Amino acid sequence: MAVNQEDRNSDIIHAGNGKSNAVLDFFGCSYRATVRLIKGLPSRFVNYFKRKIKEYRNRPKRTDISRVYVVVGYTTKKRVDEKFNAERRMMIIRRGLLILIFILILFIAVDRITGLVNYGEMAQIFGIDSWDEVVENDPFEDRTTQTSAAAVTEMTIST
Repeated sequence: MAVNQEDRNSDIIHAGNGKSNAVLDFFGCSYRATVRLIKGLPSRFVNYFKRKIKEYRNRPKRTDISRVYVVVGYTTKKRVDEKFNAERRMMIIRRGLLILIFILILFIAVDRITGLVNYGEMAQIFGIDSWDEVVENDPFEDRTTQTSAAAVTEMTIST
């Protein structure tokens, strides 16, 4: 299909116009959104403060620092207390079971480790036959009292 020169010129003009139209559309859209935002601000502030005042007025009166629960819907205080106590019991049971499992794992680990150790070989490696040998030469023992006591007994025997 043949395109005449006039159509080509109009396409070039519209193509340049298309970019400026897109920019103008963007600025127009931004302007409308900004105006809508600014017009809506006063009502948003008024509604926010009205809602906060209403919430403050509808709060239950507090006489101490304990949390106050408001019963909403078809329930009673007894039902809420029962549910609270049931949740508390479940938490205690979970903690107890967790501690029990930890202790069992600890016992199993100690049993496995002590089963692997051959104490006869360990005594040969370190040259220890009994605990009496280990305790016999205690490095933290106070030697001044024993030495002076031994010296006193030797002096009394020699005189």
